[in-house]
Amino acid sequence: MSKATILIPAHDEAEVIGRTLWFLSRGLRLDDFQVIVIANGCSDATAARARAALPQARIIETEQAGKCHALNLGYAAANTQAPIVCMDADLDVTAESVTALVAAVSDQDAMAACGKMKVDTAHASALVRAFYQGWRSNPYFDRGKFGGLFAVSASGAARVFPLPDVTADDEYVRRSFGEGQVATVPGCTFVARSPATLGALVNIRRRSLRGAREVAKLGLPSPERIRRFRMLGRALSSPREALPIAVFLAVVTWVRLALVFEVADETRWERDLTSRAVR
Repeated sequence: MSKATILIPAHDEAEVIGRTLWFLSRGLRLDDFQVIVIANGCSDATAARARAALPQARIIETEQAGKCHALNLGYAAANTQAPIVCMDADLDVTAESVTALVAAVSDQDAMAACGKMKVDTAHASALVRAFYQGWRSNPYFDRGKFGGLFAVSASGAARVFPLPDVTADDEYVRRSFGEGQVATVPGCTFVARSPATLGALVNIRRRSLRGAREVAKLGLPSPERIRRFRMLGRALSSPREALPIAVFLAVVTWVRLALVFEVADETRWERDLTSRAVR
């Protein structure tokens, strides 16, 4: 097949980019994939560590920070006649999972594809662990997690690139396709590390919700909402899930209330550093 491209935007990810590339490169057929790391607005050794971890990768450096800007630079350097994979710089993703995603969007019926995310909470507080246990009960995730890692076909990429300057790039891409155009790939799983503290968790949830609302203002409303009643039904039918679901819904409600009092048009990017410290 033509070379698919893996785009990895990285802003001050020197602590984790080596691990990410090492994990990805095991078994990765470089005849089939090109890897592009876009070090954007970095004040650390992200680019140098990426080069050391995977010399075959192409490293693009830009002084301008911004994930969508970085992805657009990567796409400009990619093989646009083949699928594009976008992945965050702090994930554990195997070559097998990436290959499965690309196979899904090589099918004419799927323009985008996602896998299932596992969250490592071993380093997290009890409340954060409870939140993610409840998070897994959300019916939305029954069909995978479109965020952190996803693939688009060549025609799908042509539809969404260049990305607008939005916070939630993954939500923008997901909402650009109809439900029947997005495949969930059972053979693709990846690992993300949770925030360690409740404060860090609330910060990234606030960024996520703010980003989703930003995308909705562009005319791309969410095709689904959190199914609270179905989650409550699960809690009632399974007492073991009651507390984690209650914690999940409490955090989600807290974040929504916090955004009510946020200054309109305020621009910020909450970043979780607690998970970057995890080895």
